[in-house]
Amino acid sequence: MPEPARKHPGITLRLERRFSAPREKVFRAWTQPEALKKWWCPSGWTPAEIEVDLRVGGSYRIGMRQLPGGSPVYVRGEFVEVRPPERLIYTWRWDGALADMRETRVTVEFRDAGQATEIVLTHENLPDPQRWHQHRMGWIAACDRMERIL
Repeated sequence: MPEPARKHPGITLRLERRFSAPREKVFRAWTQPEALKKWWCPSGWTPAEIEVDLRVGGSYRIGMRQLPGGSPVYVRGEFVEVRPPERLIYTWRWDGALADMRETRVTVEFRDAGQATEIVLTHENLPDPQRWHQHRMGWIAACDRMERIL
């Protein structure tokens, strides 16, 4: 973890969720641009550019635009660990929104549960309770949308 993150560790968000789909399918939905376009955006938003270079050191950039005609907002970062279909670790930074928020880190574990998959999502280094709450609500809503497409 970068030195500034060690000095100011922030708040950690942890969510657990179960999906009625094999973990390979859940992992693909989490990492493939065409699948992300189907579940990433909240109501009232549409996908913008989505790019994923799924390898350690590779980057990602997931864009969305508020309707009608809003400017794009992106979340972007770099993959720190990629172990299909078991685990992802990546940095997380907003671009076009939440300009005051520092880079954070996301870990997603995909656990085999027979015909289902349990994910454990850990979002570290959130700066304050307000940002923690915003991201918690965002992750819960995103998982709800992903569940519908699976």
